[in-house]
Amino acid sequence: MQQLPNDYVVLDLETTGISWYRDTIIEFGAVRVRDRKPVATFQQLVNPMRPLHWRITQLTGITNDMLSPAPDLDDVLPAFLDWCGDDTLIGHNINRFDIKFIDIAAARLLNRHVPNRVIDTLDMSRAMFPAERHHRLVDLIQRFDIADVEEHRALADAEQTRMCFEWMRDHAADVTALSSTQSNVNDM
Repeated sequence: MQQLPNDYVVLDLETTGISWYRDTIIEFGAVRVRDRKPVATFQQLVNPMRPLHWRITQLTGITNDMLSPAPDLDDVLPAFLDWCGDDTLIGHNINRFDIKFIDIAAARLLNRHVPNRVIDTLDMSRAMFPAERHHRLVDLIQRFDIADVEEHRALADAEQTRMCFEWMRDHAADVTALSSTQSNVNDM
């Protein structure tokens, strides 16, 4: 496994849907981590400049009334990217969802791409636990005894993702230590 960072940003987005090109970001949530400990958070609603589908409100609890006074993506995205800096970005399904939304928006609005290293906890879970059938965030938080439910709000989901990342990191270290101990016993 590639060296895992001690300093990073865990992020999650809520969006108007799942299409990177048709839909847009309605909430950023992130946790900055230093020496494996959370030290700061970023949470911001974003006005999508169009009404939300009722299913998004049902899933997230975010309403049109909550979004109407919020700043638009043109203002929030640069502030969010500045806040993240050059930290490694970690998220659950980040490779196929969150980073695509962010990168496409950055290309469109800021004429640049997001160069940060990305680690996906979904891919980590699939690699570490191939016998498990499901690897959704809700599956991980329940399997690792972190929480019973996923809130589907960006900051809460980012924090749960951070806890899953650290749980899997510790689990991998335990497995490596156990494997090393067993190897030493066999060498005797």
